[in-house]
Amino acid sequence: MRLEYMKNNIPETPEFIHLMIQDEVKKQLQDIKVINIRTGRKKKWTGKKVVAAVAAGALAASTIVYAGTNLYHMFIEKQGKYSISIGLETDDKNGKIDLPAEIHDIDISTGYIPEGMEWIDEFHLQYPEHINNGGFSFSSVLLDNDDMGKVIQDKNVVDYEKRTFGSYEGVYLKFNKLWEESYDQRIYLFCPDIYRVITIYIGDDVLKEDAVKVAENLEITENETMIETADLYTWSELVSPEETLTDEAITSIEDDKLPIHQIGDEFTISGTGEDSNGNYIDDSKISVCVDSIQIADDLQLFDQDHVPEKLLAEVGEDGKLIDNTLSYVKSGDGINSVDEIVKTENVKQKLIYATVTYTNRSDEEITHMLYLGSLMLLKHENGIYEIYDPGDQSGNGFDRVIWSGGEKTPEMQYYSVSEDYGNGGNYISSLKPDESVQVDMAWIVNESDLDHMYLNINGDGAAYEFSDATLKMGLVDIFQQ
Repeated sequence: MRLEYMKNNIPETPEFIHLMIQDEVKKQLQDIKVINIRTGRKKKWTGKKVVAAVAAGALAASTIVYAGTNLYHMFIEKQGKYSISIGLETDDKNGKIDLPAEIHDIDISTGYIPEGMEWIDEFHLQYPEHINNGGFSFSSVLLDNDDMGKVIQDKNVVDYEKRTFGSYEGVYLKFNKLWEESYDQRIYLFCPDIYRVITIYIGDDVLKEDAVKVAENLEITENETMIETADLYTWSELVSPEETLTDEAITSIEDDKLPIHQIGDEFTISGTGEDSNGNYIDDSKISVCVDSIQIADDLQLFDQDHVPEKLLAEVGEDGKLIDNTLSYVKSGDGINSVDEIVKTENVKQKLIYATVTYTNRSDEEITHMLYLGSLMLLKHENGIYEIYDPGDQSGNGFDRVIWSGGEKTPEMQYYSVSEDYGNGGNYISSLKPDESVQVDMAWIVNESDLDHMYLNINGDGAAYEFSDATLKMGLVDIFQQ
């Protein structure tokens, strides 16, 4: 299923408001709690958005260090056969973490890079062919006075080692793995001299020995950017995110509160981009219309010279999309037992190919306009729309369903219009007043989910909850019955 698959996978990072992390990822490996801190600054998230943060590497060699950093330690405690609790402690009962008002932002590199890997960006060290599916992703949280004694409990741990990585204490963890392309390893580094705990997320395409070498050879440098410590997430917030959450995600709504558009309808969204002076705008009046939806069992709808390489892996020798394998999982408690696959089943996959027109209805040009199309699965019964999670099902001997085929993400797996802007990607370079641009989008989906599919083209990328933009601007019923 989408959410269950993403529990072990770092999501692709779409181009939302210039490098903001957009996709929502469920908890990794049962009750793991991690957060998104791309810039290290606090953001308000709902429960569904307390996510694995892979875009925010933060390490530093600060010129201001704790007094007596040797008083602080990382401790671990094993619980049952498969659970590890990790926390921070001090030898001094009066020991406090005296944070400055500001600290340097930081850059990270490593003196050891596994053969064939490259820095994809400043936060991701990966094999180019495995972008977004493996390698190393770096994240950090701040230490503060509330952190002493706070523990994080990691479940489904099948291997662990407490050791020193270079000059830092740390813990290596390996998690029970049920599917390919998972981030099934992790290293926590305790760095009191730089006021941080570093988390390194490690893909299943990395050997433990290489993971250890990368962590041992981290090279940390300050940059000129100063960050207010009051704006940074802390270890205690990582451990107990429920204490900092805002409202719960809205996953069901009365049908008269959710606008539903049909194929061919034109409606208005708030376009995000820049004005002619380069100022960021997020309220430009853009109309959108889903002109057509085509469903196929192959990739012939694409210009054959521009078929996305990642989708070619979903095609068999006969040119048709291969089946997706569903795995039925019996859940362990993560402490004395781990999850296990009890049976498998194949389902057909389909290509959804959408053609969408964007028109600028404002009186000024919008440049570098972001566009996003995300699929939402909904059930509509008794006057209620409810988020539908096909993996959230149970039966005789199983508790949930997972898969690892092409149907991995609700985000666009193909988009036809792009420009070299930001990280490059799904931007329309310019839309003048009353000008229109037509774009194509595509997704691989399970055939069994077709009758639950709606398209969100509001630009916020919401897929697992009814966001404010969704409730205001609505969704498009792309499988009309």
